[in-house]
Amino acid sequence: MSRGPIVVLVVLVLIVAAVFGWFALRDRIVNEGEQAAKACVEGPATLAVTADPDIVDAVRTVAAAYDATAPVVRDHCVSTAVTSTPSAAVAQALASENYDESQAGPRPSLWIPTSSGDAAEVVAARSVDSTPRSLATSPVVLGVAPELADTLGGAAVGWADLPRLATQSQSLDAIGATGWGSLRPALPASPSTTAAAEAIAAATADPAATGAPSAEQAASPAVVAAISQLSRAASSAASTPPADTDAALDAMVQAGDPAAAPVHAVPVTEQQLFGRISEGQQLAAFRPAGATPVADHPAVVLSGSDDTQRAAAAEFAEFARASDQHRTFLDRGFRIPAASGGTDTTPAPVAGLTFPAVGQPAAVTDPAARRAVLATLASPTRPSSTTVLLDVSGSMESLDGGSTRLANVTAALRGAIDSVPDVGRVGLWTYSRALDGPRPYRVEQPLGDLTADTRAALDASLSSLTPATATSTYASVQAAYASAVQNKGGDGIDSVLLITDGPNDDTSISSARFLQSIADASDPARPVRVDVVSLTDNSDIDTLRTLAQQTGGELVEVSSSDPTLAATLGRLSTDR
Repeated sequence: MSRGPIVVLVVLVLIVAAVFGWFALRDRIVNEGEQAAKACVEGPATLAVTADPDIVDAVRTVAAAYDATAPVVRDHCVSTAVTSTPSAAVAQALASENYDESQAGPRPSLWIPTSSGDAAEVVAARSVDSTPRSLATSPVVLGVAPELADTLGGAAVGWADLPRLATQSQSLDAIGATGWGSLRPALPASPSTTAAAEAIAAATADPAATGAPSAEQAASPAVVAAISQLSRAASSAASTPPADTDAALDAMVQAGDPAAAPVHAVPVTEQQLFGRISEGQQLAAFRPAGATPVADHPAVVLSGSDDTQRAAAAEFAEFARASDQHRTFLDRGFRIPAASGGTDTTPAPVAGLTFPAVGQPAAVTDPAARRAVLATLASPTRPSSTTVLLDVSGSMESLDGGSTRLANVTAALRGAIDSVPDVGRVGLWTYSRALDGPRPYRVEQPLGDLTADTRAALDASLSSLTPATATSTYASVQAAYASAVQNKGGDGIDSVLLITDGPNDDTSISSARFLQSIADASDPARPVRVDVVSLTDNSDIDTLRTLAQQTGGELVEVSSSDPTLAATLGRLSTDR
């Protein structure tokens, strides 16, 4: 046999041996790698997860399933520790320079708040490792008695209607809920209450808008008045307002007659109602017309953690979103968000609670706007009663910025009166000299509620004003002040809003006597403040400033052509 075939055969044998040897070595390396990973060469690691109480039970169930897989992340054997802390407390702690564990629990690597709104400030500060994505969702609704849900739905009640229904006498009777009186809301401190207030703010600021309210809109008189009305109504609905959402729902279901219950409606999520309705409690979800707030429970991976914690947090979030975990959320009444363009997976309906598609989800509210809404909820303003006392002396015919002072002021007053909510009261007096017989003042429109007819009458009166002669300020203020004290409204702020462009020229009353007469006419049980807007340099300014100070009012010096005049008059004549 020749050497050639023998050499080829030997080479082939060596190649085959080398290949088998390589595969054996590779398998050994892989096995050794797997064994090393299983041995957690970097040691154990605990993933700190903090979830809002509304979803923490489901998160703990998912965490147990995750731990059962013996996860290894970056050569660490990972286990989870889940803490239950309200979203607001965690948000506040994360926004602070020093995280306060006594208030918010251990600093998390993964945070699951109720909504993206709760995390907006943290996201804006770029304190997250990736864009947060939802684990499970639940629309915010009103928990009400089933019969009231039918009535509210039949009347197509929207978010912006709630303040009116809570403050207008017999409002529910007017829409068909006979014997219910006015809506009695409860607003316990909760993410659902915050979301409902933001929805009311958005609908009040712009009923046609689908976006969230801006910070400017959230602080506008109309929005502040609407949120304040609802907040005051919630405070007065029950002798002791419910401490939390569960207490508010208990007050509804434990009342023998739902119409007579201390609470008619409370903002909740579908998921919060799901368990109670499943137990047979007589509750229903009412979904106000308009964009729907949604508790979307985002998984927020925080950037302040180390590489292992961030990787573990991201892996746990993906595990929680996997289809194998869907049943954990669905069985508790949560929805599973669909992929882009798809349809949410919803729980099975229970008696009185279905899960319709959400038409238009509400946009996430800007952190500054949210702070403004929460500030109003916590410290609501009170309805105002304002008697406008307007100087129509001859000097108001002076030109200022292309129009007369009087024209500038009446235009600004129209805008100010438009901003006063319907629950406010406005009257219009003018003064000069001998406007009404011997009296230097005239009552153009008496102090009254701002109905459509009243607004039209005020507008007509403002349009008909013309400059007269002198400036009998002191006598006119005395009369307007005495009338305001006599006609003091409820617990809101009553005021006389004096708008003048010159000093008093009636020498029959001295400055000292004038100020003393106002002090004598005041009544601690019926307080009325005097706010003064001075349109020019005024030699009487010291007396007017003292007048404002001794009645608890404010003096503002501003020209009639100043663009801020309308805002000033609006601020001084709306809820405060």
